[in-house]
Amino acid sequence: MTGCGRNRYSPAIEEVLLQAGTNRSQLEKVLERYSRNPADSLKFRATEFLIVNMLGKYSEYYDAPWNDVATVCLRWTSSSNKKLVLDTYKLGEPVMREDVKYITAEYLINNIELSFKVWQERPWGKHIPFDVFCEDILPYRVSTERLENWREKALASFADLDTELNEPTMTAIEACCKVNDLLPQFRIDKDFPVMNFSQLMSSARGTCDNMSSLTVFSMRALGIPVTSEFTPLWVDIASGHSWNAVRDSTGNYISFMGLGTNPYIPHQGNTLLKSKVYRKTFAIQQNITTGNAPVPFLSENNNSVKDVSSNYEDCINTVKVRLKYPSNTPSEYVYLALEQEHQLHIVAWTADNDSIAEFSSIGSGILYFPVYDDNTPASDPFWLDKTGTTIILSPDSPDTLMTFTSISLYYADNYTARMHHGVFEGANKPDFSDAKILYTIDDVPKSSYNEAELKSPMNFRYVRYKSPPDGFCNVAEIEFYGLKEEKLNGTNIGSSGSWNNSGMSCDKAFDNDEITYYDAIEADGAWTGLDFHKRKQIHKIRYLPRNYINDNICEGHQYELFYRTKDGWTSAGKQVAVGNTVQYHVPSQALMYLHNVTDNKKGRIFFIDTQNKIHWR
Repeated sequence: MTGCGRNRYSPAIEEVLLQAGTNRSQLEKVLERYSRNPADSLKFRATEFLIVNMLGKYSEYYDAPWNDVATVCLRWTSSSNKKLVLDTYKLGEPVMREDVKYITAEYLINNIELSFKVWQERPWGKHIPFDVFCEDILPYRVSTERLENWREKALASFADLDTELNEPTMTAIEACCKVNDLLPQFRIDKDFPVMNFSQLMSSARGTCDNMSSLTVFSMRALGIPVTSEFTPLWVDIASGHSWNAVRDSTGNYISFMGLGTNPYIPHQGNTLLKSKVYRKTFAIQQNITTGNAPVPFLSENNNSVKDVSSNYEDCINTVKVRLKYPSNTPSEYVYLALEQEHQLHIVAWTADNDSIAEFSSIGSGILYFPVYDDNTPASDPFWLDKTGTTIILSPDSPDTLMTFTSISLYYADNYTARMHHGVFEGANKPDFSDAKILYTIDDVPKSSYNEAELKSPMNFRYVRYKSPPDGFCNVAEIEFYGLKEEKLNGTNIGSSGSWNNSGMSCDKAFDNDEITYYDAIEADGAWTGLDFHKRKQIHKIRYLPRNYINDNICEGHQYELFYRTKDGWTSAGKQVAVGNTVQYHVPSQALMYLHNVTDNKKGRIFFIDTQNKIHWR
C-alpha cells in the first residue's frame, strides 16, 4: 500500500478496482481490513494476489433452485430433448457474473481466514511456501462454478478426519490418500456443466474435469496443496484428460486421479502417451498475447495455464524447428498441432525466434504439425521417435510401388490387459444373486481369440462377463459353447450405456463383428451377457479382447490415395481394388492416407520409412 487518498494501492490493484465499478467498495473492505495490522501482512499479500488475478474470473450458472439444478444434472446426459428439460424445470437462460463486479467482501474474507487456518494448523503446512499456498490452497474458485461457502461444507464433510490430519507426522501425501479414499466414486458421464462442491458431491457424475474439480475443492479446503492438470488431446483419442497432483514436502508434485487412484499409483495421466501437460492456475500467466483471439487448444483462458510437461517422464524432448513457410498473417507464435480424424488441434506454442521455433518438453512417439494460428503450415510435419530423433516428412517424387491391403490398421494391445482378472459367471436368477464363477482370466489374454474349457460343464440360464477394476468391460466378442461344440445363442443383457455415448454398448460383444467392442461407462464392475431363456449346459467359452481396428481393402471398391504437401492434401489418383489390394507409386518421407471413395471413409494417416515399412498414426 502506498501514499494517501484514492490511489493507495499498487497500479495493478487500482486497475482491478477501476473495473469493479460499484463493487469497488467490497474489494476495498478486504484490503483495508488486512492493511491495518502488521500481523496481517501475509493476509494482505494474499488479498492482493486474489484481487490482481480476479479479472477474467466469473460464474456461469442457471439462476434456479439448487435442487432443480441438481436433478437436471443427474439426467442431463441421458435426456434426448435437453431444451424440454430446461423448460420444464424453468431454469431459464444461464447467468454470467464477473467476480470483480459481484464478489462480496464477506466471501473473500471468509475464504482467506479459512485458508490461512488450515495452512497454519496442518503439520505439513510448514513445508508449503507462501507462493505455493497462494496457488494451491488460497483460490476461492476452481472453474466457472457458482460461488458458495464450499470451504465450510468440505470441512464439515470431513470433520471426522481432523484428529488424523493433525497428527504431527502426517504428510500432505498421506492426507491426500486418506481424503481421496473417502471421495464419492463417480459415474463417468459427458456433457455435464461446471458444478460447485455441493453439486459434485451430490450428483457423483460427470467427466474427468468434474472429478478433478471435486478433488481440488475437497483437498484445498482441508489444507492439502493439490492442483488440476490436463493434457489437451490424447495421441490416439479425440479428447483430452484431466487429473490431479499433490505437492510433497520437497516441492515435487505427485500425480494421481482424484476419486480414483492415489499418488504413486499408475493412472491414465502418468501412463498413456501424451504430447504436453498443463496445470490450471489462478494467477494470470503471460503465455500468449493475441488480443481477443482465442487459441483453440484450450477450453479456458489461454493465460490461466502453466506448462508442467517437464514433470512427466514421457515429455522430456526438446525440438528445434526451422520455419520453412511464411505466415499468411503476422504472427509472434508458432504452434504444434496433433491430427485427430483429419483435423488439426493445437497442443503447444512457442515464440517465433528468428525463423526458429524451439519446443521443449514434448512427448515422443508422436506425429507433430508445426503451424501458425490459422493452422497453415509453418514447416513440414515431423515424427518424433522414441529415441528423440525427428523424421521430417516432406514428400519426394512418387516412385516407390506399394501394395495396400487396408486403409487403417491400429494395434492396441494395451486394451487386452483390461480383461486381466475379468470373470465369466453363470446364474439362474436374473439379478445374478446366485452367480457361480465359470472362469477367471488369470493372465493378460492374447489379442486374438482365447478359449477356456470348463473342467465340469455347468447348467445356467444366464451367463455374463464381468469387468475387473479399470477394465471398462472392454471385450470385442464372446461366445459360449455346449458339449457338442454347438454355439449357444440368447438375448443380450448387461450394463446400460457406453463411454461418451459412443454406441459401443454391451450388445457389441455378441454382434459377430470383431471390430466393434463393449466400452462401458463404468470403469469397474460393468457386465455383458446372455439370457438363454432356459437352462443350457456350458462347456467352453471363447472370447476376443478389444484389440485392433482393421479396415480391409474391399474388392470392387474405389479408393483414392492422398499425400500431404505444404498446400494441403494432394491426390495421387483413384483406383478400383482388384482382389483385396490396391497399388500406388508413392513418395517416401510423406504423410498419406487412403480414402475408400465407395464407402466415403477416410483411413488413418501413415508414412513409409526407408525400409518401406508403413507406420500408421
